[in-house]
Amino acid sequence: MTDYRLSLVLDNIHDRASLTATSERPGAPVDYTQRNERNRVWRSTGTSTQVIEGTLGAGTYADTVAIIGHNLTSAGTLRIEWLNGSSIIRDSGEIATGEIIPAGVWRAGIDPYQATYNDRLQVPGRLVTFEPAPITGYRITLDDPSNPAGALQVARIVTGLAFRPAFNMSYGVQTTWVDPATHERSAGQTLRTIGGGNPRRRVQFALDWLLPGDRERLIEEIAEIGMIRDVYVDLYPDRTGIERLSGQFVGRLTEGYGDTHDHYRNYTSTITITEV
Repeated sequence: MTDYRLSLVLDNIHDRASLTATSERPGAPVDYTQRNERNRVWRSTGTSTQVIEGTLGAGTYADTVAIIGHNLTSAGTLRIEWLNGSSIIRDSGEIATGEIIPAGVWRAGIDPYQATYNDRLQVPGRLVTFEPAPITGYRITLDDPSNPAGALQVARIVTGLAFRPAFNMSYGVQTTWVDPATHERSAGQTLRTIGGGNPRRRVQFALDWLLPGDRERLIEEIAEIGMIRDVYVDLYPDRTGIERLSGQFVGRLTEGYGDTHDHYRNYTSTITITEV
């Protein structure tokens, strides 16, 4: 059963893994999955089954992997294998990458039977979770032989041990789609829009019931990454549809960490993260 609590991966071990891939186009190497520039993605040379393998210099615990900015269609599949030495210790099996439009949102007579969000928009990511385990590497198998793009693509991969607070974030989560566009009027008073067109999400949420152990981990991990390294955010892991898709992204902290000791053995903190 999917955990309902907010999930943050503050330490992405994928970024320090040694990577190989079945294929990669010139100018689109698999190492680009370790970078956050939107125009730098890994792209295969065709639509045959692709395997991305990561090897870690030292073993570490993990429970989460997220494939961000992929172009897999509703017919595609994904498989995650976690390795400890030569042993496979976790195996997701084949997972469909289609995000089916749920009942109540699906429109009879308008949307095709079993229509997916993949047909409407670029699905931002696919999340797989396991029980925490010590790993020295992992394999990601992507299969989508009929992909109309003629190649498979992934922008970012996140692997790590997620932070899930004992008590979930409070109601009042604020999500803003920030567009850098500005409006100016011409001499003839026509409204002109300058720039923009690529909005980024900014979320702000409160942890009002933060236990000492959770606070300690946040301080340790945020002090290490600061505001210059990426954070994986999944606000609603147990949801489906647009609510789930809009709450899942890679961003950065836009303010330093702070908290208030408001009760005995309890702290409150407000965290703001902006999509990269």
